Order: sequence, then C-alpha cells, then structure tokens
Amino acid sequence: MVKKIILNADDLGFSLGVNDAILKANTDGYLSHASLMANTTYFDHAISEIIPNCPQLKVGVHVNLTCATALLSGNLLSINGELKNTFVTLLFRRKTKRVLEHLEREIELQILKIKNAGINISHIDGHEHVHIIPSINKIVRKLAKKHNIQRVREINENIFDSYQFNGRTASFANVIKLLLLKFLSLFNENSGEVGFYSMLNTCEINGKNLFPFLQNNKTYETVEVMVHPAIFGLDSTEYFKGLDERFVKFLKDDHRKSEYDLCFDERFEHFANRDV
Repeated sequence: MVKKIILNADDLGFSLGVNDAILKANTDGYLSHASLMANTTYFDHAISEIIPNCPQLKVGVHVNLTCATALLSGNLLSINGELKNTFVTLLFRRKTKRVLEHLEREIELQILKIKNAGINISHIDGHEHVHIIPSINKIVRKLAKKHNIQRVREINENIFDSYQFNGRTASFANVIKLLLLKFLSLFNENSGEVGFYSMLNTCEINGKNLFPFLQNNKTYETVEVMVHPAIFGLDSTEYFKGLDERFVKFLKDDHRKSEYDLCFDERFEHFANRDV
C-alpha cells in the first residue's frame, strides 16, 4: 500500500478558474502541491491572491515551452515572442548549440521569476511533460541543482501495475503517451524515489481507479498524483479568444471539474502528505 502521496495540481497561473480551484482544493481539500507557470496571464494573480492564502501549499516550477509569452527576448523557440511549440515539435527540434542555450536561458528565467517572487521552490516539472525530453531534462536537472530545487518530476509509473487499475478507462492516446515517456525516461537521470500516477488516465483522474491503486500498489512508498483542477465560468470570453483552441477545449472539459471534486475526497485521509 502507498503510504504517502503528493497531490499536485499543474497549471497554477494559467487561468482564473485554475487559480481559484487550487486555492479551494488546498485550503478546504487535500491538495498539497501546485506547479506554477511563470509566463502566463495569471501568474501575478497567483502570486498575490492565491499563494499567500495557501500557507501549507508547496509550490514548484511548471516549465512552460508550449504556450504563452517567452521570457527570453528573441527566443529561437518562439514566434513573435509567443511560445507555440508542442511536445512533438520540441522532441524533434534540432538541438543546435544556440537552441540549447535559448532553452536553458528561458527555463532559468522562469525559475528566477518564481524565485524572485519570494517562492521557496519545492519541485520542478514541465507543462505537457516537456521536461522529460532528454535534452531538456538535462537542462532542468542542471538548473534544479543550481537553484537547490530538491525534486524533479519523474514518470515512475509501472506500466503493468497502472494498466491493472486504469486500463479499463485508458485511451489509446494515453497508452502511447505513457510508453513514449517511459522510453524517453530511459535516457534521463532518474532517482526512482517517487512513483507517479497515472499517465493512462492523464487529465481524467478518477477516484474509482485511483484509490484501489493506492491501496494495493507495492512498488512505491510515495506516489505523486497529478491533477488539473479548474472551475469553469471565472474566465472571460476575451481570455479564451487569446488561447490556442486545444487549451480552450482542455480548460472547458468536464474533467477539470471532476478532478477538482476529487481533491476533496475523504479517502485521502488514509495517506499522509509528503513534506517535499
């Protein structure tokens, strides 16, 4: 049985609906960690209105290379200052010396923006898992050591264990995603200390699958559960007009509300939050 969990919400700073969901899921629910995007519209709102009201929330860096404004002026990975990459385009992008330099400078600027806002950074991960791409993972780990960030998210998910509990609701796309991330992780420096749940249900986490997994899993003592909670209706139509359609669809998806509701499930009482 898993003894400790890290219940982590990604995308803090992405929208008002995400920010408010994280606030309430932490103060009234069981959410223990959140990953903050440094270059999105509601970063300042997260810094001034959310984090000060969540004194127990552990905050990390959510490295963002696939949307919003680049912090590095003239970033080779941006178009007119906007980051419009996908995981696949970043994976296959030719990593010249200049491209790697711009990747490192952009990621460090995102770390520094959060650090300079007075945040004691607990962890680092990547929006759409871009930090698992080996060339980017190497940079992230280098900067984590430089800035004394203790934990880098690892996709330590046992495929067979996960399929046993999550396979019935796993999409084909998520099966392929897990296999790809596990393959790429072979080329990364992994501690193997913290397990991960669950790429097979990514962005669609539900208690019916999650709690039997936590109760029966014998592989890891500590597991990170990644959720993407949001409350729909707080963001303006104008805000959505400025987003790529895939992110609009994501933020309006019913699973944002169901993952938000999951953060209040009293079955989390059986698992101690890990203080990292």
